Amino acid sequence: MGFRWRFISGSIVTLVSGVWAVMPVYADLQQLDDADLAGISGQSGITIDLDLEVGAKQLSYFEDGNGIHLEDFRIGTADAAQGAAGHVIKIDVEDDASLNLDFLVDNRRIEFQNVTLDGVAGRGMGGMFFDHSLDGYLRISSGGAISSAGTTFDTAFEVTNGRLGYRTNGNEVFLDDITMSVEALGITLDEVGGGLEFKVPRLTGSYEVGAIRYSNNPSNHGNSVDVDSGRLLPSYGSLSGDYDLSTQLNIVGGGRDGTEGFRLDNDTVINSANFIYSDDGNSLRFRDITGGYRFNDLRVDVTQDWQGRQALGLTLGSLEGDLAIGGIEMGSDGDSIGQVNLDFVFEDHVYNGQAYSNALYLQGGGHADAGPQGLRLAAEWSLRDADLAYTEDGNRVIFSGFQSWGRGDVTVNVTRDEVINGTEFFDGLRIGFEDLKAGYRINGLRVGDEDAPLQGGTELLLALGFYPSYEFDLDGHVTLGPGGAEGEGLTINSDIRIRNGKAAIIAGPYDEGNGEQAQKGLWISELDYDAHVRDMTVDVTEDGLAIIKGEAWSTMDVGNLRVGDKQSGKSFGRFVLQKYETGSSMTIKPGGAGAVCAGGMGSDPAACSGSGGVWEERGDEGVTIALKQIFAKAVSERRKNAFTWETNRRTSGGASVNGTGTQLVLNDIYTSDGGDFDGDGVDDNTFGIQTELSVDVYQTRVVKKSDGPDAQGVVGSRGDEKIMDASAAAGYRYVSSPSETQLKDRPLGFAVQARSRFKELSIGNIDLVHPVGGAQTAVYGVKMQNVDIKANLTATPIP
Repeated sequence: MGFRWRFISGSIVTLVSGVWAVMPVYADLQQLDDADLAGISGQSGITIDLDLEVGAKQLSYFEDGNGIHLEDFRIGTADAAQGAAGHVIKIDVEDDASLNLDFLVDNRRIEFQNVTLDGVAGRGMGGMFFDHSLDGYLRISSGGAISSAGTTFDTAFEVTNGRLGYRTNGNEVFLDDITMSVEALGITLDEVGGGLEFKVPRLTGSYEVGAIRYSNNPSNHGNSVDVDSGRLLPSYGSLSGDYDLSTQLNIVGGGRDGTEGFRLDNDTVINSANFIYSDDGNSLRFRDITGGYRFNDLRVDVTQDWQGRQALGLTLGSLEGDLAIGGIEMGSDGDSIGQVNLDFVFEDHVYNGQAYSNALYLQGGGHADAGPQGLRLAAEWSLRDADLAYTEDGNRVIFSGFQSWGRGDVTVNVTRDEVINGTEFFDGLRIGFEDLKAGYRINGLRVGDEDAPLQGGTELLLALGFYPSYEFDLDGHVTLGPGGAEGEGLTINSDIRIRNGKAAIIAGPYDEGNGEQAQKGLWISELDYDAHVRDMTVDVTEDGLAIIKGEAWSTMDVGNLRVGDKQSGKSFGRFVLQKYETGSSMTIKPGGAGAVCAGGMGSDPAACSGSGGVWEERGDEGVTIALKQIFAKAVSERRKNAFTWETNRRTSGGASVNGTGTQLVLNDIYTSDGGDFDGDGVDDNTFGIQTELSVDVYQTRVVKKSDGPDAQGVVGSRGDEKIMDASAAAGYRYVSSPSETQLKDRPLGFAVQARSRFKELSIGNIDLVHPVGGAQTAVYGVKMQNVDIKANLTATPIP
């Protein structure tokens, strides 16, 4: 291995100095010859025109006797595996004694092939590469923010022809065609309390990523085009955005384990930002982002995780922040679904009697069958509190008191479509889960503001697979592949297994203001869930965000459906739901229900009022979710739609034994269009069950159900309307005949307008199964046709 020294640009002085410090065993020097010296000139300053190629077999960092190593490190041209990158550096000393470096870097690659840890043979974290051209300046002057002993930096640069990639076992995912503009003025560096303090009063910039590409051909390394076919590599889509930040970073020595390592503390303010994801010309836009975050006592160590495995450990004291997104826009017209605000706190906390903290331990290898390179993240997290607020047309609903916790292994590999040792892999970025024990819960909804009373309503989101509370053991993977239904986008393949699940269909608050308590509700308990998805595509379209399943099958085995406590509540028995879908879809579109006749029928205010309804103009924002579920005919015992209810099971050791009770079985459930309309001899199945949910936050009519005082002591008569009144002790009062002014103070609700319809739904047979007598068919077939159901639901506080 050789080390060819020409000269170095000021932008990489620190990096190359680090290379120099650890590689004397491997390196040799080559003196500058006359041709090299001819590239250096000086008039008012010095101009250096040079080529640079740096290589090191290994770069190592040691801490408390443990080492982490970058393997096959290289700086050189991006065009080939070997060769130098061109640099032009102009060095001037200004009148105020500051040093000014103007730099121009042409087509440079910085890369390493693998990251390894001491004591872990044959396993690595994979490699990274960064291709770029760079044009900018760096100005260094004496004096920091605190004392004259510090340093001030001003810099601005533009990146072009950029690629940033992650590579494992010859497969890679990379950001392609990166352009970036950055300016940071007045950066100060001071020594504070035995450490370093960096202050960046303002960091501004913009960026574009032309494509996010995937390659499963090792020969394509860093190329946008497949070297064998000549075609562009498939893309996940493109990114762009801009930002204006202020930040402060403090670094001191000392890790959490041993005497070595280092600690980081940071405070960042997001003054403004925008983020855009584009897919074949259609965009999902996050506009007018503001907020900030603060992390405290982040320690970095080369250490061991809780299982004694060597790792690069990142352990966190706390992280808190807030984020406001002024508008989420999608669709060809750029319509907004509304605004989102998020407040969060990550810190140590106890859930269900067990303590959790926040830590991430990086290890090499990834999934055991995917090859020697990949990432294994031993992760533990504790999201103690988060509030997610959604505002549309000026009305707000807050998902209050969200908590999440977990511990286990997450693996990351870039894989190709193949089967190794019985494990099926797919093209894309594979995120795996191994023995991950996790959970989340939400305290409830608040409508209007943070001080509004807690209420239910999260059960309205069950159609989207969101439970108010969920605990589970998780294994499996989700693989994100390139390309959507057409062109750019995402293709998702996944296999998920959930064990020991406890999910709430309806749940009360876990904290009503007097401390945390066990939640009561209706629980899916002793849950075993096995789910598989093939070729599901995600695209941004002219209508919104479209998700289409190629093929999906699952079995949800609910050991007990309990009421009250999730572990000891009375049980309805065991339920088993099998699903097999082909071509099912979900489209998320901007805009809610619009004009609605709630509680009546009519297409205008007069007709609605005449039918006893209330005409509501719910505004232009909101979100509409269109679901299409196509239940396919059974093709096997695993791939079919069926429902089983089992009761009167035998018990053993206090636990019910599945399969020993009496069962009601609805077998081979499927949808149909009601005929063979395309002439292929098989009934068509393209319509499925179509459900449209339009979600708004809107004022709604709430009436008292009985005479006398309610739970808050507010007196009213049956039929009186609830009117919000800040001057009242409870924040509201009851009015028998509200005026037009008072009607504007009706309580806000989480409003959902729903419509569900299908052409034909069939059940092959309905069986009664006795543990001794076996199965007897009670009904040999059921068909339901042309069903169309409409509903208006609103969740509001009920005292």
